[in-house]
Amino acid sequence: MRGKFYTTSEHAWDAMLQAIIGAKESIYLEMYVFDGDTTGYDFLSELEVKARAGIRVVVILDAFGSFGLANEAIERLKSAGAEVRLFSYWLRRTHRKMLIIDEWSVFLGGVNISGQFARWKDLQVRVSGRVAKIAVRSFARVYRECGGKNPALIFANEPKLWSRARTWFIENGVQKKFRGLRAHYEEHIDGAQHSIVLVTPYLIPHPWMVAHLHRVVMRGVVVTIIIPKTTDHAYLDRINYYYASRFEKIGVHCLLGVGMNHAKVMLVDDRIGTMGSQNLDTLSFDWNVESGIFFDNKHMVAELRKIIALWMNEALPFPAQTYIPRWYDILFAFLLRLFQRTP
Repeated sequence: MRGKFYTTSEHAWDAMLQAIIGAKESIYLEMYVFDGDTTGYDFLSELEVKARAGIRVVVILDAFGSFGLANEAIERLKSAGAEVRLFSYWLRRTHRKMLIIDEWSVFLGGVNISGQFARWKDLQVRVSGRVAKIAVRSFARVYRECGGKNPALIFANEPKLWSRARTWFIENGVQKKFRGLRAHYEEHIDGAQHSIVLVTPYLIPHPWMVAHLHRVVMRGVVVTIIIPKTTDHAYLDRINYYYASRFEKIGVHCLLGVGMNHAKVMLVDDRIGTMGSQNLDTLSFDWNVESGIFFDNKHMVAELRKIIALWMNEALPFPAQTYIPRWYDILFAFLLRLFQRTP
């Protein structure tokens, strides 16, 4: 099934709201940041309206990321008939940004729902069909971990992915057996023949990823990483630059994008795309609940190539020759490595 991409938060919100308004049977929303502060995009009211109309509305919010959502807003949703669950574990967060409509259409990617992100570049996709069915089961596993007991979610049959599918769902789930991001990245990085492009807002790579990228560079694969020139936190800018300088030393090209780009993308050989909620950092690969898709559908890949080309054309090369890390950059990188899990 061909997907539809949205390259800013606001464009994604428009489409997500229209999908909510058009829902006939169910709305499942799992969101890292949802605070109700989206002027012109009243998700709370629309979810409330649909719940009062008898549509099954289930909302899972990360307790840390969505801390800014008022208790009053949660009670409004519950009073309307929606089920609201909070995901609350110490280091582990649900970092997903996923909306499933009628168990047939799913939005996923990097787009949170908060006014602070309105002007950000990002990437969200909408796909329908079997991928959405897999997403429902993934949502249900998190729902169960949050104490959910609705049998309509818990006891639905696990669908099968046909080998003819051109789009596949990937995740790091709550349970270890559903944590497949690392294996996915290792397989597709190692399988690259001529090029890899990675886009991430936050660059805190695992040693295994550095090693895999170094190996493919050594055999002639061109690897490019796009990070924002300026993120939403100054200390993350410093850590991004520190790791960009390390990558430049092993032959990986790093580019600084204009504006805050929150997208999470991998494109291999201009023929296999991956996108989702996962950053190239320790939290996403070791701790968080994440979700995404990968695809070789030629129309989706062509569209993704156009999007990446726009980002690359406006980006600047990382100034590897003049960058000098400070002692506290090195210390911070060392401290972050303490949170990395070993196989």
